[in-house]
Amino acid sequence: MKARNLFVGILTVLSTTVLAQGAKPIDISWLTGDQPKLLSSMASSPISQEILSGTSISVGTILGGWHAQAIGAYGDYVYIAFSDGKLIDPKVIATKKDQSDAYGKIWIYNTKTKESTTKDLVKGYAHPCSIQVTGKYLTITLEAAYGTNQELGIEREQKSMFIIYDLAQDPKCSVEVSRITQDDVNAGGAGLAYSPQAKCWYLYADQDYEDRSVRGVVLYKTANENINSWQKEPIAKYKRFGTGAGVQLITASDNSIWGMYYDTYGGDLPHFAGLELGADEVRLFKLIEPDGKLVQQREVYSQVVGIGPPSVKTAGELLANIPGMRFGAGIRNENGKLELLTCQRNMVNEFKINRIPLQDGNNSQVMFVNFAKARGEIKASSVSNPSQNASAQKMIKESWKGFLPSPVKVDINSMTISKKRFSLPKWQDALDQESKAPLVLFYLEGSGTANYKEFFAQKKMDERLK
Repeated sequence: MKARNLFVGILTVLSTTVLAQGAKPIDISWLTGDQPKLLSSMASSPISQEILSGTSISVGTILGGWHAQAIGAYGDYVYIAFSDGKLIDPKVIATKKDQSDAYGKIWIYNTKTKESTTKDLVKGYAHPCSIQVTGKYLTITLEAAYGTNQELGIEREQKSMFIIYDLAQDPKCSVEVSRITQDDVNAGGAGLAYSPQAKCWYLYADQDYEDRSVRGVVLYKTANENINSWQKEPIAKYKRFGTGAGVQLITASDNSIWGMYYDTYGGDLPHFAGLELGADEVRLFKLIEPDGKLVQQREVYSQVVGIGPPSVKTAGELLANIPGMRFGAGIRNENGKLELLTCQRNMVNEFKINRIPLQDGNNSQVMFVNFAKARGEIKASSVSNPSQNASAQKMIKESWKGFLPSPVKVDINSMTISKKRFSLPKWQDALDQESKAPLVLFYLEGSGTANYKEFFAQKKMDERLK
């Protein structure tokens, strides 16, 4: 990495007798196999939506101001990171002075009392990128660079940091126990995990240099159980999938360490007359073997886990309406239960979050979209349990989703009008199909032709970078 290394700044000195407080390991059976159960459950577990209220903030801007960057949870508390609330005209390039006066913020909401507080983080670091709650620790990533639309050429400061709070001492993030600063590089996110085998902590840190040839993610470790004993040099560097946000680290029950990356799906999805579908994708990969050795090759499994309704083909609409949020989803691993958290992008009086309890079961998510110039109909049922079924009729541009025991049997029909004069509309069969995919998309197009796309985990290999 040439001379570009992390400078580890210690603000709080911990006693060497402090015990590690990592999250409970995830059973290794959830992470292995050609179709890892963790990925399947993210795609096929029903979503439970929760509305958070009790804030006076009411800003609905799309490309600036208060928009969510990341989410995490601990006990009765939900933590949502927001970029600075200043509204900047998108035609004006933000200056370094604008950035240096701004704060990234974390909104702390108690789901039991319905009370909320907003905490200013570090002055000059207006762009928080990711949150991970690991046991009692919350890790948040901050960038100095921020603007209404960075693609317009906003001058970027190459500074970032990772801050770790002890939530057991104070769930409102007043007890900072570790800080890592990067004075020459932006950071899209970071994940934190504890290794019972090596008795140390790992930080998986994104690094976004102006020189694209050296961009990547690096893995740092502590010298011991002290979460402030970060070694200066990284022990490995890997390919950077995207922005780096949405990164999480996972400790498995066999003591291996895994990475998870949650982002927007970049593959081909059907579209119609300016409408597009947005989707979320998760990547899962092992970084450290049970014996503590680094993997020389990553087996990266990717899975599309959610597809949103048709949205207008504009940047603002897609950012606001894709499933969950574009970046910063988080896994909650608490009291033996796994949960995937996502949230809407923009802060309003009522702020919605999605909770997906990750269930150990063989289910399928069925998505149906009507892009045809006709009424569409879907009838879906479980092959193993036909009593579990659902049906819906949708007009053009409308969609439906459901969750059923896998495999599923689907019948798609479309209502068409004959070219003959005075003819009545009639239903015609468009598609009959079975699928056992964790997520399967059915869609009508044109005059009533139906098609489908199945989404299973896809495996690719990549090497550690030198």
